[in-house]
Amino acid sequence: MNMTLNRLPSITWYWLKMNNGSLEGVDPAGEVSMKEEIPSQITAETLRLEDLPEQATGMGKDMTALVRTSGVPVHSYATAENQQADGVLRLGYAFEHEARSVNAVSLRAARHSSLTVVQDFSSAPEAEGFAAVQTRYLVEEGAVLKLIQIERLGSGYTFLNDIGGRVENSGRVELIHLVLDGGHTYLGVQSDLAGYKSALKADIGYRVGGDHTQDINYFANHTGKKTTCDINARGVLRDHARKVFRGTIDLKKGSSGSVGNEKEDVLMMDDTVRNQTLPVILCTEEDVVGNHGATIGRLDESVLFYLQSRGMDREAVYEMMADARVASVVHLIEDGRTRAEVERYLGGISDSNEE
Repeated sequence: MNMTLNRLPSITWYWLKMNNGSLEGVDPAGEVSMKEEIPSQITAETLRLEDLPEQATGMGKDMTALVRTSGVPVHSYATAENQQADGVLRLGYAFEHEARSVNAVSLRAARHSSLTVVQDFSSAPEAEGFAAVQTRYLVEEGAVLKLIQIERLGSGYTFLNDIGGRVENSGRVELIHLVLDGGHTYLGVQSDLAGYKSALKADIGYRVGGDHTQDINYFANHTGKKTTCDINARGVLRDHARKVFRGTIDLKKGSSGSVGNEKEDVLMMDDTVRNQTLPVILCTEEDVVGNHGATIGRLDESVLFYLQSRGMDREAVYEMMADARVASVVHLIEDGRTRAEVERYLGGISDSNEE
């Protein structure tokens, strides 16, 4: 299967080569077994893709076609109305060397409930293979979904991480993505802010090195009134790494009173990296606010001078600042157990209590 992925909702000049990503010869063979930790208040069942309502996702139709043709089941998890889940739903994916897998997940936070989910994607450091995971969500009226995703994959892995969901009246979804290791990784997210005062908050932290690539497509689709989104990406590129970030805020007709913000901060450690950042605001409504911006490049010379004058060499300053960008996203993880595990993986020591 040849796939077109992460296509921009509104395409730009073709010579920029940023309109979409692509993969050829994708041939998965079943799903990988998950390690589940399911709190007692959460209902788990297995569905078919056809059992779920239609939902656009960040990677697009080819990704959904891949899930459909693979025939894998959809693992569905849901809260009851007015239920604050006591504990965290943990889904662990351990990908083996030379595996070719597809997984599908559905999350539903019922009316006035809360749900926290951690998806941990990992493999051996030198593992090679292909993995794709599609996660769909529905956040109903007054509900809150907190979704934390951690990628720690081998240098030879190609990984597709696809997300799509709908947020209804006064609902809120909070997404944290940490791309810590991996070969060629793709992240696509579409969040439909359909309800009155629905909200999205997304924080992405990544580090890309070697000759690896990171391809990101974020689409905040505002259709409800007084909706809000905040998309913040912080990352580090080194060696010969390549990264593309597409961030689109679409303030559609009928979304009056809505506010959309997006920002990316990229630290380029070497002159041989390649960064492409395309923040886009689309608007067909008058009474809205949209803000976007990006900070890309090397460290400010005044910062370097200040720290070097206090005994740090240039390389140490860059490494400290690189670590700080990823750490700033790690510290947003409220679940102490997950945060401590990530900090240990990164070589740090957590000062928080594990939960």
